[in-house]
Amino acid sequence: MSFVRLVVLACVSTLATGCINSATLLKIKPDGSGTIEQTVLMNTQALRPMMQGLEQQGAKPAGPVVNEADLKRAAERMGGVTYVSAEPMKGPNGFEGTKAIYSFADINKVRIDQDPNISGSTSGGFAAPAKPEDEAVSFKHVRAGGVSTLTVTFPDKPGANKADAAEAGGPDMSNPQMMAMMKTMFDGFKVAIDLEVLGTIVKTDADYVTGSKVTLLEMDLGQVLQDEEKLKALQSKVKPGASITEVKPYLKDIKGIKINNPEVTVVYR
Repeated sequence: MSFVRLVVLACVSTLATGCINSATLLKIKPDGSGTIEQTVLMNTQALRPMMQGLEQQGAKPAGPVVNEADLKRAAERMGGVTYVSAEPMKGPNGFEGTKAIYSFADINKVRIDQDPNISGSTSGGFAAPAKPEDEAVSFKHVRAGGVSTLTVTFPDKPGANKADAAEAGGPDMSNPQMMAMMKTMFDGFKVAIDLEVLGTIVKTDADYVTGSKVTLLEMDLGQVLQDEEKLKALQSKVKPGASITEVKPYLKDIKGIKINNPEVTVVYR
């Protein structure tokens, strides 16, 4: 599920999805190599009833350990990426998970999933399925004359498939019980994808830049859901399956979300 579609529909998918806090940081050198730091935390308190149910059925969810096999598979899905290390992490309010480090020699070969990847989490052994290639964030890196140019491309119509048709219209924002349930379910749902150049940014068309760091995508769904009137207006104006370009103008006044244009260019040295 793409995050643009998630905002447009404010769609409740699964309990696990609503309890994720995911942060991906790409650190890139002028030669196009670098590392990926991926931290994924899950609300173990919210998931405990489900874990107990699985145990009663004979399943044995993973304990609080780093699942290196899943993390290595995640590296394979990203393409041109090597798993380096991982460590258990704990956050506030019962969130637990993993911080994994990956390395890459050529950013051109890397693909990043917009959805939070819960593979390797310490919180229950949920393996994330592979996603279609055209839903991934891709990169093009060129170095010439001592200057590097990185172009980051988000699919402009992510998730335009049968799932969109099935979810057309989304939940009823005018239903107080539905909104209350969503606020509870998605409390703590945060996703971020950031890019940090190990050098100096010369110029960029990104909307969110702090020093050498560019925020490519950021969402705090708990905060987004607080403004019910704006969400109702958004749902009435934007059709299911809308592209980033179509949605972005309506998001500027909604707190808790940062989305750039589908293509972002960063020139640095």
